[in-house]
Amino acid sequence: MKEYFRFLLIGLILLPAAGWAQTKLKIENQRVVLGETLNYKASWGILDIGSASTKIDKRLYTVGSRICFRIDVKGQTDGLAKLFYVHDSWISYIDTASITTHWSSRSINEGAYKLDETIHFDHLNKKAEVKVLDKKTKVYVLKKIYDTPENIRDVIAGFMVFRLVDLSKYKNGDVFTINGFYEDEGYKIDVTYLDKEPIKTAHGTVMCYRVRPSIPKNKVFSGKNAINIWLSADKSQTIMRIQAKMFVGNILIELKQ
Repeated sequence: MKEYFRFLLIGLILLPAAGWAQTKLKIENQRVVLGETLNYKASWGILDIGSASTKIDKRLYTVGSRICFRIDVKGQTDGLAKLFYVHDSWISYIDTASITTHWSSRSINEGAYKLDETIHFDHLNKKAEVKVLDKKTKVYVLKKIYDTPENIRDVIAGFMVFRLVDLSKYKNGDVFTINGFYEDEGYKIDVTYLDKEPIKTAHGTVMCYRVRPSIPKNKVFSGKNAINIWLSADKSQTIMRIQAKMFVGNILIELKQ
């Protein structure tokens, strides 16, 4: 059950990017707003089950010789869902020019299961060095070095790319493919642009782009077309709503007021 909540609170918000890397998409990095914080709530029917947030730091950082954004993502269960305790967080340092990841970390805290992990991305040699925290020594030790595609991105950089692709240039039925690396596995996902429509939100009626990622077979989502995502039809392309059909029912994630 904890696996469901991890996907619901964080995975869904980041899912359109889930470690994707893509060289052909035109990315408009000037859309990134320093200091932006977005807060989301997750509900299952009439029940509020969790919350998540994404925050772009107000200042820029240097990793090696590269100038980077720092983005923090957090998610947790709320209400009755606290019975399945989840409190996860991610940090990512992302190149301001290429929107590729240079260093990232994640801290997974789900009841008895805990994981602290860092990843250093070597773009020159197309490698990802993964280290995990040894619970006894409190030192990060090498887990494995993975081969990666060019311009690899972690889930957070992928999330940014999804918002930085100009959807106003797409028409109904257009598909773009994104591939990459997440949790030791490679993915290739087709994203279909469906339409442009107004939706009612906590911010009033908002005109949105609706897209649908094709989901790989898994134990969480019901079918490859299980998810619909609405992004505001403006320069920010903020994710306003995510609707997902799960094996345990339908889940809704919405931007809070």
